[in-house]
Amino acid sequence: MANVAPDVTGRVFPRLPPELTQLIARYLHPNEIATSFRPINKAAAAQFPAHTVIRLSQPVPPHAFAAHWLAPGATRGLNLCRRKLLLRLTAASGVVANLEIAFQATGLLPLHAARAAFKGATQAGSLECFRFLAERVAEFHPGAMGDAVCSAAHAGHKHLLEWARSARCSQGWYCAFPRFAAAREAASGGHPELADWILQPLRDDPAVDSFHVEQSWLIVSTAEGCDLAALQHRIQTGGWGRLFENDEARKVLVVRAAAGSPTPDWAAKVEWLEAQGCPRSSSATPEAAKRPDALARLTWLQNRESFVGADAVEAAARAGNVAALQYLLAVVPAEQSRASIKAAKGGHLAALQVLHAAGWEVRPRDAALTAVRAGHLHVLAWLVEALGAEAVQLDDALFAAAAESGSVELLAWLRERGCPWGALVLAGAAQSGCEEAVEWLLEQGYPREVSCGWM
Repeated sequence: MANVAPDVTGRVFPRLPPELTQLIARYLHPNEIATSFRPINKAAAAQFPAHTVIRLSQPVPPHAFAAHWLAPGATRGLNLCRRKLLLRLTAASGVVANLEIAFQATGLLPLHAARAAFKGATQAGSLECFRFLAERVAEFHPGAMGDAVCSAAHAGHKHLLEWARSARCSQGWYCAFPRFAAAREAASGGHPELADWILQPLRDDPAVDSFHVEQSWLIVSTAEGCDLAALQHRIQTGGWGRLFENDEARKVLVVRAAAGSPTPDWAAKVEWLEAQGCPRSSSATPEAAKRPDALARLTWLQNRESFVGADAVEAAARAGNVAALQYLLAVVPAEQSRASIKAAKGGHLAALQVLHAAGWEVRPRDAALTAVRAGHLHVLAWLVEALGAEAVQLDDALFAAAAESGSVELLAWLRERGCPWGALVLAGAAQSGCEEAVEWLLEQGYPREVSCGWM
């Protein structure tokens, strides 16, 4: 390499025109361009300026992945949630070599972080990563394996379920309960045919006495995730199930699921269910309030005389749906609720501000504690500015709650305002999984002897 003459042509490859270089790049994954092509020289970086973001949920060349994540301090600023997120995204990429590196970099064992990694593998349908994880945790963590089977069913990945069945790696895959749970997940994910495939071995088994009870819950899941035709087919071929046949009032659960369904024909499902005798209920509006198109759904439901109350306000606040929240606050009288707490937990400052402006109770202390545990500095800053430091109470309990987030920025903000620390701070920072937060506390002079002896 030392004998290579410097490029004075302004091209990625001196002997190739830029058009041919562009053609070569078309055959590369965007992550390959970002990690392996652009770093070749300045000309490559200039010719491909848009390829600067590396998406971890997509395949990344293992050499580049290892160079970044195994570098000293690469994960120092990540708390436990973000470490698990790294595992989930990497598992979704389907690159087993990178998943092994991610476990090494995060310091987490497959046994302890299986659910997060499985979630990524099952959502993406990566058999390679699914198998890698199953072979390491199935024997010791059957609960995580059962969750993985259900997650695969929800995502509609039959090939993962077939492998799990053939490998006999899921304890309980052959008994009734896991099959029913997986079938419900398949239906709620919009995969009615997969739900039927999962349940097929149980339909003619006289030993499975709970089938007609589970049919009721399968109807609820179908109303949630499938279209009207699938819902009608489920009920017309299998009946309402023992649970709903014995208690008509419980059918409101089906209406509620339909009202919060992501399918475009959610309203048609609600109308059809009501025509079948399902009762109307106020529980439909909170489900509708969670959806991105909540405003349209709530308007439709209210026009049908569905009751709208504080539970719908809380649901909209939890989702951070400001448009729906403004609509609800205009028709629901102000009352005591946990809406502000829900908004603070999700970091939905705009929702919190709308609640405050409408005269709804904002419990500054509870909202602050909830916000700092999730690391939402912007919410805390607004609470202090709008409601006052005395109402929020910048004390050692608040600082300890903030330490649980692992956010150094948040801890520094509190210290700058004279917030004291107490006995549980270092333990909270350690439990957050963020090395940087623990190191920052010690650098700031946090006394080791205050750590209750955990060190």
